[in-house]
Amino acid sequence: MTEAELVLTHVLNCDRLSLYLNKDICLDRNKSVQVSAILKRRIIGEPLQYILGSTEFMGLEFKVDKRALIPRPETEILISCALEKLKSSGKTVQLKILDLGTGSGCIAVSIAKLLPQAMVWASDVSLGALQLAKENADLHKVKVKFLSGDIFSALEKDQDKFDLIISNPPYIAKQEFCGLAREISFEPVLALKAGIDGLDFYRRIISQAAFYLNTDGLLALEVGTNQSVVVKVMLEEKNFSDIRIVKDYNNINRVVMGKRAK
Repeated sequence: MTEAELVLTHVLNCDRLSLYLNKDICLDRNKSVQVSAILKRRIIGEPLQYILGSTEFMGLEFKVDKRALIPRPETEILISCALEKLKSSGKTVQLKILDLGTGSGCIAVSIAKLLPQAMVWASDVSLGALQLAKENADLHKVKVKFLSGDIFSALEKDQDKFDLIISNPPYIAKQEFCGLAREISFEPVLALKAGIDGLDFYRRIISQAAFYLNTDGLLALEVGTNQSVVVKVMLEEKNFSDIRIVKDYNNINRVVMGKRAK
Protein backbone atom coordinates (compact mmCIF):
# COMPACT_ATOMS: atom_id res chain seq x y z
CA MET A 1 0.00 0.00 0.00
CA THR A 2 1.01 3.62 -0.47
CA GLU A 3 1.79 5.75 2.58
CA ALA A 4 -1.53 7.58 2.16
CA GLU A 5 -3.40 4.26 2.12
CA LEU A 6 -1.49 3.05 5.18
CA VAL A 7 -2.35 6.21 7.11
CA LEU A 8 -6.04 6.16 6.19
CA THR A 9 -6.56 2.45 6.80
CA HIS A 10 -4.85 2.89 10.17
CA VAL A 11 -6.95 5.88 11.23
CA LEU A 12 -10.20 4.42 9.89
CA ASN A 13 -9.35 0.92 11.16
CA CYS A 14 -10.24 -0.70 7.85
CA ASP A 15 -8.54 -2.63 5.07
CA ARG A 16 -7.53 -1.23 1.68
CA LEU A 17 -10.55 -2.66 -0.13
CA SER A 18 -12.97 -1.04 2.34
CA LEU A 19 -11.15 2.25 1.89
CA TYR A 20 -12.05 2.31 -1.81
CA LEU A 21 -15.53 0.81 -1.42
CA ASN A 22 -16.41 3.68 0.91
CA LYS A 23 -14.98 6.63 -1.02
CA ASP A 24 -17.59 9.06 0.30
CA ILE A 25 -16.61 8.59 3.94
CA CYS A 26 -15.70 11.82 5.76
CA LEU A 27 -13.16 12.15 8.52
CA ASP A 28 -14.62 13.48 11.75
CA ARG A 29 -12.67 15.97 13.83
CA ASN A 30 -10.88 13.35 15.94
CA LYS A 31 -9.75 11.37 12.90
CA SER A 32 -8.65 14.55 11.13
CA VAL A 33 -6.53 15.42 14.15
CA GLN A 34 -5.00 11.93 14.04
CA VAL A 35 -4.10 12.28 10.38
CA SER A 36 -2.63 15.73 10.99
CA ALA A 37 -0.49 14.43 13.87
CA ILE A 38 0.81 11.57 11.73
CA LEU A 39 1.70 13.90 8.87
CA LYS A 40 3.55 16.30 11.17
CA ARG A 41 5.74 13.45 12.44
CA ARG A 42 6.26 12.16 8.92
CA ILE A 43 7.31 15.60 7.63
CA ILE A 44 10.25 15.69 10.05
CA GLY A 45 11.37 12.30 8.74
CA GLU A 46 10.10 9.84 11.33
CA PRO A 47 9.49 6.47 9.64
CA LEU A 48 5.82 5.74 9.07
CA GLN A 49 6.26 2.27 10.59
CA TYR A 50 7.24 3.82 13.93
CA ILE A 51 4.38 6.31 13.74
CA LEU A 52 1.79 3.60 13.08
CA GLY A 53 3.50 1.14 15.43
CA SER A 54 3.51 -1.80 13.04
CA THR A 55 4.69 -3.13 9.69
CA GLU A 56 4.09 -6.16 7.51
CA PHE A 57 6.86 -8.72 7.11
CA MET A 58 6.64 -12.20 5.59
CA GLY A 59 2.88 -11.75 5.42
CA LEU A 60 2.69 -11.14 9.17
CA GLU A 61 2.01 -7.97 11.13
CA PHE A 62 4.87 -6.99 13.44
CA LYS A 63 4.89 -4.46 16.22
CA VAL A 64 7.72 -1.96 15.67
CA ASP A 65 9.09 0.98 17.61
CA LYS A 66 12.39 2.69 18.36
CA ARG A 67 13.64 -0.27 20.37
CA ALA A 68 14.65 -2.08 17.19
CA LEU A 69 15.38 -1.73 13.48
CA ILE A 70 12.37 -1.67 11.15
CA PRO A 71 12.11 -4.99 9.23
CA ARG A 72 12.98 -4.62 5.54
CA PRO A 73 11.76 -6.59 2.49
CA GLU A 74 15.38 -7.63 1.79
CA THR A 75 15.38 -9.65 5.00
CA GLU A 76 12.47 -11.68 3.67
CA ILE A 77 14.88 -12.87 0.96
CA LEU A 78 17.35 -13.94 3.66
CA ILE A 79 14.71 -16.08 5.36
CA SER A 80 13.30 -17.56 2.15
CA CYS A 81 16.73 -18.53 0.82
CA ALA A 82 17.83 -20.07 4.11
CA LEU A 83 14.66 -22.14 4.49
CA GLU A 84 14.80 -23.22 0.85
CA LYS A 85 18.38 -24.40 1.40
CA LEU A 86 17.36 -26.34 4.51
CA LYS A 87 14.50 -27.95 2.61
CA SER A 88 16.77 -28.98 -0.25
CA SER A 89 19.13 -30.64 2.24
CA GLY A 90 16.32 -32.96 3.25
CA LYS A 91 16.39 -32.11 6.94
CA THR A 92 13.06 -30.66 8.03
CA VAL A 93 12.42 -32.40 11.36
CA GLN A 94 13.75 -31.26 14.75
CA LEU A 95 15.62 -28.35 13.25
CA LYS A 96 17.56 -26.15 15.63
CA ILE A 97 17.81 -22.54 14.47
CA LEU A 98 19.55 -19.48 15.93
CA ASP A 99 18.79 -15.87 15.00
CA LEU A 100 21.68 -13.61 16.00
CA GLY A 101 20.81 -9.98 16.73
CA THR A 102 17.07 -10.59 16.56
CA GLY A 103 15.94 -6.97 16.96
CA SER A 104 12.16 -6.90 16.51
CA GLY A 105 12.19 -10.69 16.30
CA CYS A 106 10.99 -10.64 12.69
CA ILE A 107 13.37 -13.40 11.57
CA ALA A 108 12.94 -15.72 14.54
CA VAL A 109 9.17 -15.27 14.79
CA SER A 110 8.64 -15.72 11.04
CA ILE A 111 10.70 -18.92 11.02
CA ALA A 112 8.89 -20.24 14.08
CA LYS A 113 5.59 -19.54 12.34
CA LEU A 114 6.69 -21.19 9.09
CA LEU A 115 8.38 -24.16 10.81
CA PRO A 116 6.30 -24.88 13.92
CA GLN A 117 8.24 -28.09 14.63
CA ALA A 118 11.60 -26.28 14.72
CA MET A 119 13.35 -25.18 17.89
CA VAL A 120 14.19 -21.49 17.54
CA TRP A 121 16.57 -19.41 19.63
CA ALA A 122 17.10 -15.65 19.25
CA SER A 123 19.70 -13.41 20.87
CA ASP A 124 20.25 -9.68 21.17
CA VAL A 125 22.43 -7.40 23.28
CA SER A 126 19.60 -4.84 23.59
CA LEU A 127 17.12 -5.60 26.37
CA GLY A 128 14.61 -3.27 24.75
CA ALA A 129 14.83 -5.12 21.45
CA LEU A 130 14.44 -8.46 23.22
CA GLN A 131 11.28 -7.24 24.95
CA LEU A 132 9.87 -6.11 21.62
CA ALA A 133 10.77 -9.47 20.05
CA LYS A 134 9.00 -11.29 22.88
CA GLU A 135 5.91 -9.14 22.31
CA ASN A 136 5.92 -10.16 18.65
CA ALA A 137 6.37 -13.82 19.53
CA ASP A 138 3.39 -13.57 21.88
CA LEU A 139 1.40 -11.73 19.20
CA HIS A 140 1.87 -14.63 16.79
CA LYS A 141 1.67 -17.33 19.45
CA VAL A 142 5.01 -18.94 18.62
CA LYS A 143 7.65 -20.36 20.89
CA VAL A 144 11.09 -18.77 20.68
CA LYS A 145 13.79 -18.95 23.34
CA PHE A 146 15.17 -15.44 23.75
CA LEU A 147 18.70 -14.95 25.04
CA SER A 148 20.33 -11.75 26.27
CA GLY A 149 23.92 -11.23 25.17
CA ASP A 150 26.29 -10.12 22.45
CA ILE A 151 26.45 -12.50 19.48
CA PHE A 152 27.39 -15.99 20.75
CA SER A 153 28.04 -14.89 24.34
CA ALA A 154 24.32 -15.27 24.96
CA LEU A 155 24.46 -19.04 24.48
CA GLU A 156 24.58 -21.48 27.36
CA LYS A 157 27.73 -23.56 27.86
CA ASP A 158 25.92 -26.81 27.09
CA GLN A 159 23.99 -25.34 24.17
CA ASP A 160 23.02 -27.76 21.40
CA LYS A 161 24.54 -27.07 18.00
CA PHE A 162 22.39 -25.57 15.25
CA ASP A 163 21.27 -26.58 11.79
CA LEU A 164 20.93 -22.92 10.82
CA ILE A 165 22.47 -19.73 12.16
CA ILE A 166 20.88 -16.72 10.53
CA SER A 167 21.56 -13.04 11.01
CA ASN A 168 20.95 -9.56 9.67
CA PRO A 169 23.72 -7.87 11.65
CA PRO A 170 24.67 -4.18 11.70
CA TYR A 171 26.65 -3.44 8.53
CA ILE A 172 26.88 0.34 8.09
CA ALA A 173 30.45 1.65 7.91
CA LYS A 174 31.36 4.60 10.13
CA GLN A 175 31.98 6.98 7.23
CA GLU A 176 28.67 6.07 5.56
CA PHE A 177 26.46 6.70 8.57
CA CYS A 178 26.14 10.49 8.21
CA GLY A 179 25.09 10.14 4.58
CA LEU A 180 22.10 7.90 5.25
CA ALA A 181 18.50 8.96 4.66
CA ARG A 182 16.97 11.13 7.37
CA GLU A 183 14.55 8.34 8.38
CA ILE A 184 17.47 6.15 9.42
CA SER A 185 18.42 8.59 12.19
CA PHE A 186 15.27 7.55 14.07
CA GLU A 187 16.39 3.91 14.23
CA PRO A 188 18.74 2.55 16.94
CA VAL A 189 22.41 3.20 16.15
CA LEU A 190 23.29 -0.09 17.86
CA ALA A 191 21.49 -1.96 15.08
CA LEU A 192 23.25 -0.08 12.28
CA LYS A 193 26.88 0.85 12.90
CA ALA A 194 29.52 -1.82 12.42
CA GLY A 195 32.95 -0.25 12.70
CA ILE A 196 35.16 1.53 10.21
CA ASP A 197 34.39 -0.73 7.24
CA GLY A 198 31.00 -2.10 8.30
CA LEU A 199 32.34 -5.65 8.59
CA ASP A 200 32.97 -5.98 12.33
CA PHE A 201 30.02 -8.27 13.01
CA TYR A 202 30.72 -10.54 10.05
CA ARG A 203 34.25 -11.10 11.33
CA ARG A 204 32.96 -11.98 14.79
CA ILE A 205 30.13 -14.22 13.60
CA ILE A 206 32.10 -16.09 10.95
CA SER A 207 35.12 -16.63 13.21
CA GLN A 208 32.98 -18.54 15.73
CA ALA A 209 30.04 -19.90 13.74
CA ALA A 210 31.50 -23.31 12.85
CA PHE A 211 31.78 -24.20 16.54
CA TYR A 212 28.03 -23.72 16.99
CA LEU A 213 26.90 -25.42 13.77
CA ASN A 214 26.19 -29.09 13.17
CA THR A 215 28.11 -30.74 10.34
CA ASP A 216 26.65 -29.31 7.10
CA GLY A 217 24.90 -26.67 9.24
CA LEU A 218 24.06 -23.49 7.34
CA LEU A 219 25.19 -19.94 8.08
CA ALA A 220 23.01 -17.33 6.32
CA LEU A 221 23.87 -13.62 6.47
CA GLU A 222 22.31 -10.48 5.08
CA VAL A 223 25.00 -8.09 3.82
CA GLY A 224 25.28 -4.47 2.78
CA THR A 225 26.03 -3.13 -0.68
CA ASN A 226 29.48 -4.19 -1.95
CA GLN A 227 30.09 -6.47 1.05
CA SER A 228 29.15 -9.86 -0.41
CA VAL A 229 32.51 -10.74 -1.98
CA VAL A 230 34.45 -9.86 1.18
CA VAL A 231 32.05 -11.90 3.33
CA LYS A 232 32.31 -14.80 0.88
CA VAL A 233 36.12 -14.72 1.26
CA MET A 234 35.73 -14.74 5.05
CA LEU A 235 33.61 -17.89 4.79
CA GLU A 236 36.12 -19.53 2.47
CA GLU A 237 38.94 -18.77 4.90
CA LYS A 238 36.99 -20.59 7.62
CA ASN A 239 36.49 -23.58 5.30
CA PHE A 240 32.77 -23.10 4.67
CA SER A 241 31.55 -24.88 1.56
CA ASP A 242 28.71 -24.55 -0.96
CA ILE A 243 28.86 -20.77 -0.61
CA ARG A 244 26.10 -18.91 -2.41
CA ILE A 245 25.38 -15.20 -3.01
CA VAL A 246 21.78 -14.11 -3.62
CA LYS A 247 20.59 -10.80 -5.07
CA ASP A 248 17.75 -8.67 -3.72
CA TYR A 249 14.87 -7.00 -5.58
CA ASN A 250 17.21 -4.24 -6.78
CA ASN A 251 19.76 -6.69 -8.19
CA ILE A 252 22.16 -6.01 -5.29
CA ASN A 253 24.02 -8.91 -3.69
CA ARG A 254 22.17 -9.15 -0.38
CA VAL A 255 22.54 -12.64 1.09
CA VAL A 256 25.61 -14.82 1.58
CA MET A 257 25.20 -18.44 2.71
CA GLY A 258 27.61 -21.24 3.38
CA LYS A 259 27.70 -24.70 4.95
CA ARG A 260 30.00 -25.81 7.70
CA ALA A 261 32.53 -28.24 6.31
CA LYS A 262 32.60 -31.80 7.63
